Amino acid sequence: MKPIITAELEIVVLGTGNTSMSSYISEAVKAIEKSGVKYQLTPMGTVMEVSSIDEAFNAMRAAHEAVIKKGVKRVVTHLTIDDRKDAPKGMDEKIESVKSKI
Repeated sequence: MKPIITAELEIVVLGTGNTSMSSYISEAVKAIEKSGVKYQLTPMGTVMEVSSIDEAFNAMRAAHEAVIKKGVKRVVTHLTIDDRKDAPKGMDEKIESVKSKI
């Protein structure tokens, strides 16, 4: 059984003098895309599907550093990991499971 880990990444950019974060977050998403990780952008974060904790950490690090390279002096990054071992489910399966019960 191939491991599937779901990780949600939230990056908060501080001290830019602007309330919009989209130009910074787009750089983070480009870094995740470049890493080859399957991801889904949401209004409040980015959900990733990875096969190892290291893969999640590496994608998070790339996203975090991409924002810093854009000149931000303070970045707060949150990573939530769902590492289910009994029945690995991907992002799509988790969404379908909920939808089937609505």
